Amino acid sequence: MMLATKTNYFLEKPMFLDNPHGWIPHIPFAFYLVEVLKPRLIVELGTYSGNAYFAFCQAAKHISLETRCFAVDTWQGDIHVGSYGNEVYQRVKTINEKHFSGFSTLLKMTFDDALNTFEDGSIDLLHIDGTHTYEAVRHDFVSWLPKMSDQGIVLLHDTLVEREGFGVKQFFGEIQSRYPNLEFPFGEGLAMICTGNDPPAVITELIRNFEKNKLLVKIFETLGNNILLARERDLFRDEVLKMRKKTAELNRQLLGKAEEIKKIKRRFSS
Repeated sequence: MMLATKTNYFLEKPMFLDNPHGWIPHIPFAFYLVEVLKPRLIVELGTYSGNAYFAFCQAAKHISLETRCFAVDTWQGDIHVGSYGNEVYQRVKTINEKHFSGFSTLLKMTFDDALNTFEDGSIDLLHIDGTHTYEAVRHDFVSWLPKMSDQGIVLLHDTLVEREGFGVKQFFGEIQSRYPNLEFPFGEGLAMICTGNDPPAVITELIRNFEKNKLLVKIFETLGNNILLARERDLFRDEVLKMRKKTAELNRQLLGKAEEIKKIKRRFSS
């Protein structure tokens, strides 16, 4: 199979999933990309609940790569996801400290403030998933471009979203003729962009193979949708169990009230 790797880690299941579900369909490709690219440095701009970031970390750890990972986020929300409480950051922090602290760092700050943390030409894999307006995406891409290595890969999420205020699709359309790229047109859309002057041979070959055989995209789509469906099934099952427990408790309370009514009736009839 054209996609076969040494470990075929892209067939594995993610260990850490949470809402929202927009990135879940792309996790198999995240696993695959980490294995074939073997990035020295991964940076994510916009981590939120961590579905994408922990996929990168999980693959790097289980394939035993010497990869450093950094998640950059204020964990306060933005105009698209809204604001949220500190519990989101605390969950991400707990998982990171327990499973990935040896090579993964959370940077609770703005993307611009984090720029000076990294040397120019140092990042092999950059995932941009912050505020999704055209202006914000363009700013993030341009600002972080000097930080990319000669073999650097940028991932842009939400390339298919056309809701008001989303400009990722427009920005990707403007730059895709400048760089070798590959788009995954399912879920909310994901673009892989080779920004470096010397893109890895395995990545350029991957792009050529995808252009020749569109079924390769379908493989990742199917694998990703299977993960998403399993996640939704588990959530549905949990809700059913909660409803059953709640129904059983209500029935118990009703039986108790019925017994009280019987006692009252007996008292009045005696």
